[in-house]
Amino acid sequence: MSRDRQTLTTPNHYIGRLYHLARAKGLDADALFKQADLSPSVIDDLHAEIEVEKLAGIVEGIWNLLQDEAMGLARSPLPAGAFFMMGRATVHEATLGKALQLACRFYTMVSDAYQMTLIEKGKSAVLEFEFADVELDPTHLFADITLLAWHSYASWLIQQRIPLMAVHFPYAEPQCHDYAKLYPCKRLFNQKALRLVFGRDFLDRQNTQSLDALKSYMKRCPIELFLKQPVDISIASDVRALLNRAFADGFPDIDEVAKSLYMSRRTLIRRLEKEGTSFQEIKDRMRQDRASYWLLQEAIPIAMVSEKVGFSDAAVFARAFRRWTGLSPTQYRAQQDRD
Repeated sequence: MSRDRQTLTTPNHYIGRLYHLARAKGLDADALFKQADLSPSVIDDLHAEIEVEKLAGIVEGIWNLLQDEAMGLARSPLPAGAFFMMGRATVHEATLGKALQLACRFYTMVSDAYQMTLIEKGKSAVLEFEFADVELDPTHLFADITLLAWHSYASWLIQQRIPLMAVHFPYAEPQCHDYAKLYPCKRLFNQKALRLVFGRDFLDRQNTQSLDALKSYMKRCPIELFLKQPVDISIASDVRALLNRAFADGFPDIDEVAKSLYMSRRTLIRRLEKEGTSFQEIKDRMRQDRASYWLLQEAIPIAMVSEKVGFSDAAVFARAFRRWTGLSPTQYRAQQDRD
């Protein structure tokens, strides 16, 4: 799957349902697809990869034409712009937990589409959406996009994709949608409500965003929602994010990282192998990048660079750096000076 914004694609999980929804709501579905430069031939091609920006264009077109972010699939509409106004109300809250609590109150005020509740249960946090009329969303399209939107927004607030412990669905498991790929966590069907379950500790994470950042994020919606799917973000990127935050204080070991991602050490190793990498390789690449940066700062002795990237012995650092780059730290610095 390409990460280039112009070619980024996503599996054909939504497009057929969006086309049939547009027709059912009296919209010109063919015109919407033409405007998004999508051929209707992709509708029934379950193996097609759809460009994210084109998919987002279809969603945005339906939102705008219906003036309803629930796309006519709920008891009452979610007024166009409601998600952005929720963002304006919550983006100044200090922590993720406070932002989500305020978001729950906001949605209770603006619509009866669903009752949104944040529940704390021991070490777990549950973001629950109890739909007034589940049968109004027969293909579960609104439920799927609700999950995407809130997982995306919560992760964006703390600048870290939140690993999900479980997802609950208020309907039987559909045979035509690959939820195992979309949500690589515990999945429970025929539940009372739609729920995202994640670690309670994330509620205390600091909100790192601002109003200006919110405007940029919302301008990219709904593109941003599809960019933030669990299937689009690798375990390797999650590991890099955890190591990056801990870099200054020393790297956590693989067991600590696995625990933070709510999986066993064995599962983490297997998932990274599947992505063609390893915990050690990610750690070494991060050390190499940081070391290369600090070596370009001529006033910093090589022994200090060694300490900054987690080596207590400069000689061990020099051997590792030569293994990474083919050059000793001294040779690398000299080469950069010549360039």
